[in-house]
Amino acid sequence: MIGLTEVLADDIRHLGIKVTLVAPGVFRTNFNNPDSLVLSQRKIDAYSEVRSQQKKFAAKSGTQIGDPAKAAEVMMEIAGMAQPPLYLLLGSDAYARAFARLDLLSSTYKEWEVLTKSTDFSA
Repeated sequence: MIGLTEVLADDIRHLGIKVTLVAPGVFRTNFNNPDSLVLSQRKIDAYSEVRSQQKKFAAKSGTQIGDPAKAAEVMMEIAGMAQPPLYLLLGSDAYARAFARLDLLSSTYKEWEVLTKSTDFSA
């Protein structure tokens, strides 16, 4: 999504259209409530890990840190900005995950720096 967002923003900038990639954390909605999410009763062994994750999300339903009304307010705010951000994290959990990911990327790039640079033409 990041690459697509960057290309889209560049492609339509001349039209005066702004693009923001919103990366939300978890929000307290009814999405994982039994009356909202219908799951197949047929269980396939190959998808047992998916079922396990669904159960974990469902167990946390109603305790998510994010307030969807506040998220909507923020999105309305950026929609009215002359220069909205290209990337916007919503929620402290999204912020923490994003920076953990940045740390992982940074350490991985540093670990493989020599091999990465080995593909340049010799001077």
